Amino acid sequence: MNDRTFFNEEIETLPKEKLQALQLQRLQAIVERAYTQNEFYRRLYDEAGVKPSDIRTLEDIRKLPFLEKKTVRAAYPYGMAFARPGKEGGAVQIHATSGTTGKSVPVFATKKDIGYWSDLNARELWMTGMRPGDVLLNCYGYGMATGGFGFHYGAMAMDVMAVPMGSDARQYDRMLDFIIDFGVTAMCMTPSVGLYVGNKARERGVDFKETKLKIGLFGAEPWPWETRLKLEELFNITAFDEFGMTEFLGPGMTCECDVRDGMHAWADAFLVECIDPETGEPLPEGSDGELVWTWLSADGTAMIRYRSRDLSRTWWDERCACGRTHPKIASIKGRSDDAVSIRGLIVFPSQVEAALVKFPETGANFRIVVDKKNGLDTFELKVEVKDSALLFDPERVRVVSREMAESVKTVTGNSPKIELVATDSLPRASGGESKTASARVEDRRK
Repeated sequence: MNDRTFFNEEIETLPKEKLQALQLQRLQAIVERAYTQNEFYRRLYDEAGVKPSDIRTLEDIRKLPFLEKKTVRAAYPYGMAFARPGKEGGAVQIHATSGTTGKSVPVFATKKDIGYWSDLNARELWMTGMRPGDVLLNCYGYGMATGGFGFHYGAMAMDVMAVPMGSDARQYDRMLDFIIDFGVTAMCMTPSVGLYVGNKARERGVDFKETKLKIGLFGAEPWPWETRLKLEELFNITAFDEFGMTEFLGPGMTCECDVRDGMHAWADAFLVECIDPETGEPLPEGSDGELVWTWLSADGTAMIRYRSRDLSRTWWDERCACGRTHPKIASIKGRSDDAVSIRGLIVFPSQVEAALVKFPETGANFRIVVDKKNGLDTFELKVEVKDSALLFDPERVRVVSREMAESVKTVTGNSPKIELVATDSLPRASGGESKTASARVEDRRK
């Protein structure tokens, strides 16, 4: 029935101790399979002096070495695969990271993976309030990254009509037409694309109160609470945070429920740890650190203890107010590799966004540019404006730039040089990957 609370009630409400028992069973099985069927893992574990039989408890996962992106790239192209194409039960779909900093990380999916992926995404869409008969405008990228495909499969699994719009924000007129003309009830996209489309809708005079739109899912880049409030105001929606990584067929890894106090991480499919990014040591529950993921339900690709570089925190209550029993992660604060040190202070793009979104002149995107001159760090901030006509008013540009610089200094401790630039002139994250450094940070010191 459409009024039920859960898409998959049995697994979504499984008691914590049973979920942990299932995690241990699946962890032992995936490590055994990796060691016996995958040469890459067998060599990795032999070098670390660990055997599958050493995994007797969930805590024993710490005996296994971390996977770094550079380690995984060394296994390119088929080193991480459990299943290759052309065999019974073999891979039927491949996705991959962008490879902007080296070789892509390929991810192989079998029919079993696609089915599980569909279920995970359907759980998330259902959790945010979508039901059969709804219409989902999917503005994540359809391509090698997994962003568009995950929610597309989830929508199909729960009889929601998916509109595969894609991530090009320059299609905003078409996006708005579809929302109005096809009765779109939900949408998913990156926050920066959402801000861009929402501002364009306001310019066009679209009143979303007169549409059926009610739900928005946003992810693929860190975004502060101020941005959530702005998106809800622009679209007249309830905004939900979601997170996924192409390396794990994300989205479908974590999403907020209607409580919106952290994102549920599906414990039957993934085991998430939180570590000190400097030492690699585990951190107490609730402490800020770097997330490390193990894909417990994987059939086509082995990903065991993969360092995400995403900074967050984890906790596991017996049962959320929504009724679900799966652990939670907090909103992604930033990344250990796009958190830039400027003049001795750490600056996150999410901090900068929180400072800029308060200004009505701010457009949908910005870019941090860090350099070094005469031995000193420089901090430049390129900020898209909502209305490019502003750029022809030198006095207003001067005033707005000064006020933005003061606002950014308040939250980061660093005063940037502000350059206001035309709308849609800066690169954007397209969705489906967890990293944002290439879109939001340019460190010329490297």
